[in-house]
Amino acid sequence: MKKLLMIFLMMNFAALMIVPAAGSQPIQEIIDPSQTDAAPPETVDEPTSAATAPSDNLFALQTGTFFSEADANAHIIKLKEKGLEPYIFQSVNSQGKTIYAARIGQYESYADADQAARDMKDSIDTPLLITHFDSLTPAAATESSSMRSDITPASVTPAADLPPEKSAPAPAETAYVASDEPLTMTAMQRKLQAMEVEIQKLRDESDIRSQLKITEEEQKAEEEDILEAAGREYTLTQEGNLKFSYGISYSYSGYDAIRESVRVEDVADHTISNSLSFSYGLKDNFTVGTSIPFIYAYHKVGTVDSLDVTDFGDLSLSWQLQPYKPDKNQATMIFSGGIGIPVGRDPYEIQVGKELSTASGLYSANLGVSLSQVTDPVVAFSSLSVNYPFATKTINQKRDEGVLDEVDPGMSIGAAVGLGYALSYKLNLNLSFSYSYGFETTYKYENAPDAKSGTSTGASLSIGTGYKLSQNQNLNFSIGIPITSSRSFSLSLSTPIDFEL
Repeated sequence: MKKLLMIFLMMNFAALMIVPAAGSQPIQEIIDPSQTDAAPPETVDEPTSAATAPSDNLFALQTGTFFSEADANAHIIKLKEKGLEPYIFQSVNSQGKTIYAARIGQYESYADADQAARDMKDSIDTPLLITHFDSLTPAAATESSSMRSDITPASVTPAADLPPEKSAPAPAETAYVASDEPLTMTAMQRKLQAMEVEIQKLRDESDIRSQLKITEEEQKAEEEDILEAAGREYTLTQEGNLKFSYGISYSYSGYDAIRESVRVEDVADHTISNSLSFSYGLKDNFTVGTSIPFIYAYHKVGTVDSLDVTDFGDLSLSWQLQPYKPDKNQATMIFSGGIGIPVGRDPYEIQVGKELSTASGLYSANLGVSLSQVTDPVVAFSSLSVNYPFATKTINQKRDEGVLDEVDPGMSIGAAVGLGYALSYKLNLNLSFSYSYGFETTYKYENAPDAKSGTSTGASLSIGTGYKLSQNQNLNFSIGIPITSSRSFSLSLSTPIDFEL
């Protein structure tokens, strides 16, 4: 019994002596995932010493070194999530501090490790360093194998070699730690390789930004779409191009009329105008055009009396001239002019009270100027115009006042100002205010005294939008709300199409 007890005590004593000896060797272990914050890799560039000299020809891929085991665990978890099989190599650096190196694999040759690093390049976002399997010493390329330039190694002094008073950095976005030690040629080459990678990233980002930028031609086309939706007077047709536009508009005007001195009746005028317009670019800065409307008019008094008519309106011939090509800081100026020719139902040839007219019955000339300026992110525009109608004689129209013989109309002045904004490449909005002032008109009768109308004023607010249906076709819509009359409004829809001849 005593002999058995002595043997048992000697076995326990031997076990206590063996365990510490085993614990003093470098260990390799797979860490159980228990951390969530990933830590950046820090590479090791430690000179070979007697304490760290390799004892065999095995190699490993190192992705980072850490002072904290918890940081190393977090880094291991990140690598495991990518489907890799990492482990921790624990050792002591030249300053006597325990460090934890995150590694992958065990390779029999440098070439095998190099090939594995190339295969993992796309799946690992931290630099890979080929080291000896049983030390922190970086491995050198043999004559039969060399590191490829597309594998970017770390090129700074590792956190493991920092002076004792400095601690390992906490997990952060950067994996590099500054060093006051002189750079070796190898470290300098690694720094240059890392700089080349960063420069290439900046070039790629610059190329992407350039592709996303709107070109000068696209910007010019966008500005033209905004101005075209605001009005024809703000755009030109390019040389050799023919622009066709179909437009339809509806206007309503309502007012009260006194009948037989004691009766007030509601009067409503409805007008639908279909117009065809053509413009041709003789030069890039000179455009000629024509337009003819086809009109349906409906006039209703009270609930019983009504009149309607369908005929042409006034034919117009126009021109536009841009005197100079503006730069980015100048406003675009366009002069315009034209003449109006009455070809539809003349108001001075109908039976008053029994028929309706669709034309003005007067020849006229007009002259105007428009300005537009791009002020990011909007386009500002304005215009000023003068319309001068010519007098007409020998009318001989019977009216309640007498026989009308001559009409001498007064000229009118109009102005507009507005803003346009592009919501997207295809959609834009515009808002404008317009004002007009008309001088008095003189009516001369054969058997009655002359009569004069008073001056007239008008103001309206217009809200419009334009949509690009295709490269050469737009759809423009606007609504006009007169400010001087609450019982009137107008709607218009147009679709200009460009043809290159």
